[in-house]
Amino acid sequence: MSKVVIISCQISFYPLYTENVNEEVKEVINLIENSELQSKSDAISTTIFGESEQIYALLAQITDFMTAKNFKFAMSCNISNSCGCEI
Repeated sequence: MSKVVIISCQISFYPLYTENVNEEVKEVINLIENSELQSKSDAISTTIFGESEQIYALLAQITDFMTAKNFKFAMSCNISNSCGCEI
């Protein structure tokens, strides 16, 4: 039986080539809030906490969803297996 790995991931999402920056960021925040993961947002980033497989799946979901809407973006992710990993 493998051990469940808990991580934190700080995400900063940067819409590119658009005037609708706030709307696109809100789309990403909605995806995060609708996930089963704990999260907290501030003006610069959102940090999510949970099982590593769920976090990586959410990152893929964000990428696929925003790409399907033909949005161009950069997304910075900082992952830790010790910072804030008590859930």
